[in-house]
Amino acid sequence: MKERKVKDLITQGIADYLKGHIPQEMPVGYNPIEKIRGALFSWVKVPFNGVDVFCQLRCPNATQLEQCGDISNITLDQENPDHKFEYEDIIKIRNYQEAICKIVFNVPTFDHITTLAKNNDFVISEKKAELAALEKRFDENKDEMTETERSVIEKEIQTINLQIGFILPDDTMAFVTKWAMGNDVSDIKKITKESLLRAACLAKNNNKAPSDYLSGVYTDYNKKEIDAYAGHVLQEFLKDQETFRGAKYQWYLGGKNKQKASSDELPKR
Repeated sequence: MKERKVKDLITQGIADYLKGHIPQEMPVGYNPIEKIRGALFSWVKVPFNGVDVFCQLRCPNATQLEQCGDISNITLDQENPDHKFEYEDIIKIRNYQEAICKIVFNVPTFDHITTLAKNNDFVISEKKAELAALEKRFDENKDEMTETERSVIEKEIQTINLQIGFILPDDTMAFVTKWAMGNDVSDIKKITKESLLRAACLAKNNNKAPSDYLSGVYTDYNKKEIDAYAGHVLQEFLKDQETFRGAKYQWYLGGKNKQKASSDELPKR
């Protein structure tokens, strides 16, 4: 019975793997991620600290993703690649990623992975010992340290705290999050600020949703993201236009005043 189950898993895994390498037509519009992928469950190579492991992942629905937290696929600040997240922002992102992993991992389950990690506690023990040594060195020498030295050690302490606080490696959580949100099969990352503004303007003129004016392959979760961000982009645009008109008017008044001052300086007869 056990052998039959293993064979079934292997057969299913090979079928899913082959299906993933055969080009298939993606459904245009806003669909559940399982419809876009063609199945509720998929066998996927998931990285664990750089080592790929075949795992069975489950496609989450839009409601489940919303319950994980308020993180969006749309990034409008791509012009600033050097943007650095604050420590609190990183924790928020990791909590969101971990929540997604809990509902996406099917074989093995997240609880099973947690149990395995606890049974091999030597890694966590090493990290805790490293953290204790760093904190002791910091407390004993922080008064003599330069600002740069303090900053380096504080970041090292934060990094180890994150490694201890979250069971899964960074590459695992990042990969599973992108997979669960369909970033590898949807067009959400191709959206620009210009396309969002155009969609928002059309939606405003026709009393519809901005998502009605963006064609492509999207998940049902993407629809809410697009509508929210398009509204934000439109408000920003209108605000900038108001500021521009105000500045232009002030420039016009300045020119009129300058002309008046020049005429006042003309000799009178």
